[in-house]
Amino acid sequence: MTSASVLYSAAGSPPMSGTAAGCCRTCGDNGIGLPFDTWVKDTFTNFDCLFPGDIVCHACLFGFDEGSELLRQRVGKDKPQRMRNYSHFVADGAWQPVSKGNKRYMRDLLMQEPELAVIADSGQKHILFRARPGFWQFEEQKLTPCPHLLSTQLLPAIEILYNAGASKSEIETGHYAQKSLSKIGITIWRKQEQELRKHRGGLPFCLAIFLAQKDDDDTRTDSE
Repeated sequence: MTSASVLYSAAGSPPMSGTAAGCCRTCGDNGIGLPFDTWVKDTFTNFDCLFPGDIVCHACLFGFDEGSELLRQRVGKDKPQRMRNYSHFVADGAWQPVSKGNKRYMRDLLMQEPELAVIADSGQKHILFRARPGFWQFEEQKLTPCPHLLSTQLLPAIEILYNAGASKSEIETGHYAQKSLSKIGITIWRKQEQELRKHRGGLPFCLAIFLAQKDDDDTRTDSE
């Protein structure tokens, strides 16, 4: 199954437009949907990610939906929602759409080793069609699932520094202001940096920075 079909099936395969049969240009599967040439907009720029084909299947149409009523119901909003504005997980066969402000829940889902994990940072890009089964999709890049690394090494070290006074940008770059080092303490800083410098710059490290939260911060969306 493709990532789009995993999500579509978990969502209950809601009715979508189109009766054209063929190969889907966005996932590569044979299916039913809309002709690609009539569906695609002038603003679409990801032609390098497409497969040979002539339709957009129902599963992919669901993932590209810019006004999903089903998503609106799932997240409790008053207007139809854009699928690209949310991260999407399938865990134990259940679809879990998650807003960027609920990173603790994202972490919980990743620890469950979900069948699908599509994690949106900007919320402005369609990334589901880029995802591949067996990987985590983080914005436009995919990485091998690493729940143990996140939970036992990266997140604990990052959050110790973050809670002690470092900014996410300082932790991400490894360049700390003297004021931050004074707050953290050299002993604590050195111990955590010994772990983090081994992973800095890698995708798991970038994902951990995105997911890191302060102890008293359950819902805010970090912009650092």
